[in-house]
Amino acid sequence: MANRRIAAAAESGLYLYGISKPSGTKAGKVAAASIDGIHPVQSLRCGDYLCWVSAVDGKAFSDAIHGNMENLEWLALHGVRHQQAVAEIFSGHAIVPARFGTVFSGEPALLKNVQARKRGLEKVFTKISGAEEWGVKVFAEQAPAAQAPQQVRSGKDYLQLKSAKLKKGPERDTSGLPEFAAALEKIALDSAPSGKVSGTQPSLLWQATFLVPRSRRKRWDEALQVYVKKWSGKRRIEVNGPWPPYSFVADAE
Repeated sequence: MANRRIAAAAESGLYLYGISKPSGTKAGKVAAASIDGIHPVQSLRCGDYLCWVSAVDGKAFSDAIHGNMENLEWLALHGVRHQQAVAEIFSGHAIVPARFGTVFSGEPALLKNVQARKRGLEKVFTKISGAEEWGVKVFAEQAPAAQAPQQVRSGKDYLQLKSAKLKKGPERDTSGLPEFAAALEKIALDSAPSGKVSGTQPSLLWQATFLVPRSRRKRWDEALQVYVKKWSGKRRIEVNGPWPPYSFVADAE
């Protein structure tokens, strides 16, 4: 009956947040706001899985996504709604998150898509069951700038000092980072690069994402603390998580 109500309310479209497997607990609505802020997020039985969806005006919402790709305010609001719904589902279910903006014309199209991806979904569920995603970054601690020994007496002196500071650049000592990465990889089930380290964060030395079993959380925390103490005053480790396994579900797409 619940499936019929969702299908009837979503004749023009279903927005997908993610796919989970049925569990012993009763699946129902999600308290988090839906992507449009109107229709509730609910579970819909899709063969062997639960698809977490909400009704949307299919064409209007799809047009809105394409029309607002440069509208950072719109993207931020709807991106947060998507992530909050996925996070709430993740708190009670192993979930394969859907990409932001995934809309189906209705229940038949969604079911067909899920069935076509069954092999990949099973592979991913085997991998992510009981695990969480964690992001790790390593930053160089910035030493206080040394006082210039000479006084600036002219515009030429000023330009020379400024040029020297720009040429000096941030620390790029990567010693010990492979060892650090290896220590974390021994605990994690999998790892993924988090993008190229660029000049946008001058003090950023290294970053990666890890899939960590909840059962190994203590080992994970202890390994991080070893390097927090080892690099105290020289490097800063920034850790964020736990997150749904966004970076480890490619095989199900």
